Amino acid sequence: MNIKVNILIILFFLVASSSTALSNVISADTVWSGEITVEEDILVPEGITLTISSGTKINIIPSDSSRSNPEYLSSLTEITIRGRLEAKGSKDAPVLFHIKEVKVSDSWAGLIIDGGSVHLTSCSIQNAESGIRMIEGRLDLEDSVLSGNQYGLVAQGKKAVLDINNTEIKENDFGVFLFNGAQITGKDNFIRDNKKKDIYSPALLKNYTPSLKEYKEEEKDISGRYGDEVLQGNTVWRGRIEISGLIRVPEGARLVIMPGAVIEFTKKDSNNDGIGENGLMIQGVIIAKGTRERPIIFRSAEKSEGMGDWDSINILNSDGAQNLIEFCQIEDAYRGLHFHFSNVIVNGSVLRNNYRALQFQESVVEIRDNYFYENKGAVQARDSEVLFTKNIIYNNYYGANLFRNVVKARANRILNNLNEGMRIREGLPSIEENLIEGNRQGLMVSDSVRGALDLNVITHNLESGISLKGAGNLEVKGNFIQGNGLNGINIQDSGAVITGNNITGNGERGIGIVSFEGIITENNLIMNGTYAIGVEGSVNVSAPMNWFGKGDAEQMIYDKEDEPARGKVDYRPAKEKPFVFAWPLKDISADVTWHTDTGISENTTVNFGATLVLTPGIRILFSKDAGLDINGRIIAQGRKDERIVFTSVKTGDDSRWDELLLNHADGSVFSYCDFENAAWAIHSHFTNLSISDSRFKNNLGGLRFRSGPVEIRRSLFAENSTGIRAYFGNAMIKENVIVNNETGIFVRERGDGLIIRKNNIYSNTNYNIRSGDFNADDIDARENWWGTQNPAETFFDGRTEEGIGKVIYEPYLKEPVKIELNGSDVGF
Repeated sequence: MNIKVNILIILFFLVASSSTALSNVISADTVWSGEITVEEDILVPEGITLTISSGTKINIIPSDSSRSNPEYLSSLTEITIRGRLEAKGSKDAPVLFHIKEVKVSDSWAGLIIDGGSVHLTSCSIQNAESGIRMIEGRLDLEDSVLSGNQYGLVAQGKKAVLDINNTEIKENDFGVFLFNGAQITGKDNFIRDNKKKDIYSPALLKNYTPSLKEYKEEEKDISGRYGDEVLQGNTVWRGRIEISGLIRVPEGARLVIMPGAVIEFTKKDSNNDGIGENGLMIQGVIIAKGTRERPIIFRSAEKSEGMGDWDSINILNSDGAQNLIEFCQIEDAYRGLHFHFSNVIVNGSVLRNNYRALQFQESVVEIRDNYFYENKGAVQARDSEVLFTKNIIYNNYYGANLFRNVVKARANRILNNLNEGMRIREGLPSIEENLIEGNRQGLMVSDSVRGALDLNVITHNLESGISLKGAGNLEVKGNFIQGNGLNGINIQDSGAVITGNNITGNGERGIGIVSFEGIITENNLIMNGTYAIGVEGSVNVSAPMNWFGKGDAEQMIYDKEDEPARGKVDYRPAKEKPFVFAWPLKDISADVTWHTDTGISENTTVNFGATLVLTPGIRILFSKDAGLDINGRIIAQGRKDERIVFTSVKTGDDSRWDELLLNHADGSVFSYCDFENAAWAIHSHFTNLSISDSRFKNNLGGLRFRSGPVEIRRSLFAENSTGIRAYFGNAMIKENVIVNNETGIFVRERGDGLIIRKNNIYSNTNYNIRSGDFNADDIDARENWWGTQNPAETFFDGRTEEGIGKVIYEPYLKEPVKIELNGSDVGF
């Protein structure tokens, strides 16, 4: 018996002897048996059970389509379970999922468990991209075999519950991948003999949740109700509108939606596929222009709203006047926005809880300053011109999937998406100044003819940071690529110039290569887990003038020297020292570690929740007036013989850099650091801060702080206008040398929180300590050495001007404190 699955025939309940054809959405409890041919994607929706009888063969017809429907999660043929799947094979009659006549490049997506419950006994799954992929739900797998797939089993997140017993996961490229806290229970499993890796379970990533916008609407009564209607001429909607049908705006007509309007769609599901059908069809023009204060809301009208309750805002053949979607919130849709042959701007809007937030074809689209989060898919586009700027794509199943587009994507944040962050196929990409962080795959480019991937920060993606496959004529330049789970860059059958990148701290290889044409040059390739460059194929690789660290470069490369069948990496000459890497973004939103000299050309912010770590021996080089604003945390711990230096690119008073400004940056640490040629080297507000063994020289100001607590030990403050400045300060200042400044310590106000002990404070040209005009508190500065003068003569305090606090300096030391300043030119 051979039952063919297609999307044209309505599904009826099936039993083993039935020959009825199947639709792609199974809308009633169903039994498969015999031999099933699957040509289209299959969805088992919530509330439906698909049962597969013992001995059934499911023959998958492979397809790789750019036109996948939003309820599906892959471009390949898939079987997705949101309801229940029971496959009850036996030892003598297993259930088989496979491609019947497989070719080398053929693959199908596999079984995708998206909130459903799957129970498999004596099953074999073959030829899939992922034999089983779990997003959330439950899997009970017993006496089964997953083999011949790219991935045997992939589970993502703590909502994926897996109990696996007596199962073989073997002879796949990769065996079991467990992401984001997913765990397996069970026993007697055989997971080995996979080609590349048997089990991969990276550490649970820190989840960087950006500040997500959510618009709130005003409560209002319904001001208009519509069914299936055609809106002629100009129509204006205000207030709260309820739609229980399909609204069409024909060519020549215009729909204007005023700020503060709420557009609600009731759910109509005539074919019982779980997808709502009411929506808007715009063939004329739509202007939905809200404001930040009075946004426009498009949402479900149902009391228990859900994803897919209504269809879409469809804009078709509207390429004359520009359509505008601005300061809108679109939620609970099948496709939030859908454009075809249209000219559209989407600005300042929120698209969330949709099957697919935004989809367009053959259009000219500008997408800027929007938030896409908690959708199945954020953006899917094909054959269009796309300007994609300053958007946040967060916590979707997949981020942006772009096919055959001319796309410029700049200054976006693509974060924590369960599958790829951004995928580009057959397009002309210009991808620059984006943060791509914490996705399963970071940036994937395939089959493009040319493009540029420049100045991006690509960090902590679970597999690869950048993946190139079948791509040509690419420039990959100035990117910071760090902490990705397997490879920083993965290359197959591609050509590129890869230069000026900082590729550090990736889990296995900095760059992994199957086959490559081009050159890899002038990159910093250090601290990667196994190899800086690893070659899997037989083609030689040109990689001269890269920095491989201080060791033997040959030991950091896996090539023909290690296995004769591999290609040779021509890495000579290697650079003798790292190049200065210019930080490419205006902020740091995720934990990063700088292992090499780094240039800062403008004020750069370490955002709340992020930690910047600086490793011993590096320099931070600031352009004039540039600085770092630390709202997260900074850890700069040098060593006695490998100090960290903060300095300006050029020397001289007219080239000073600004400051390190710490705001509530608790836990920040500076040790064995040198600060020079700054306006204020460190400026700290309300921060628990530790400074030790550091040197502040030739700055307008060394350290200024408000509140604290601050601990300053064994440090040198010399040749600054002001060494230390305290305002409402809470600090321990101990065992420091404060010398040859104009003012050693300036206490602006509330000096009673300072303890100044066992320091050498002397030869400051104006005052060793100056009490400010608004400081009424005495300053505790006992047991310090003040040089050879009478200590009281070196202060400006209540002895000099009535009404301000005094320096309490007695008892004081008659000889200098012996302080180890590690090479300081001030000696005792």
